[in-house]
Amino acid sequence: MMLSVTAPHGSELPVHGSGEAHPTSFWALTLGSIGVVYGDIGTSPLYAFREAIVAATGGGEVTRAAVFGVLSLIFWALIVIVTLKYVLILLRADNNGEGGTLTLMALAQRALGRSTPLLFLLGTISGRCSTAMP
Repeated sequence: MMLSVTAPHGSELPVHGSGEAHPTSFWALTLGSIGVVYGDIGTSPLYAFREAIVAATGGGEVTRAAVFGVLSLIFWALIVIVTLKYVLILLRADNNGEGGTLTLMALAQRALGRSTPLLFLLGTISGRCSTAMP
């Protein structure tokens, strides 16, 4: 699937000789989205690794078994989180192809069969918080 867009006059969109934007392929977008998910998930264990090793060894000597044990826990936690949370739950939670926090509110309203003030408040707060983040 190739997308070709003509750049508006005065825009800073990178173009090649014919005046059309660079085509964005499905695989480039797929790779970018995987980078976002794993980039976010992958940094937290790096920060927690040292503390987990200290806790596993009780502040004593770091052993090979402790390192492999903590690495194994981190690896399997990532596999379970990505598989269960992202693939099985979040990728199925869409509202006719749309996503986001307000979509989750709409799905919750549909599941309950009615709109409650608490659900509306939670949806509004989550929508506001997600747009306020830099």
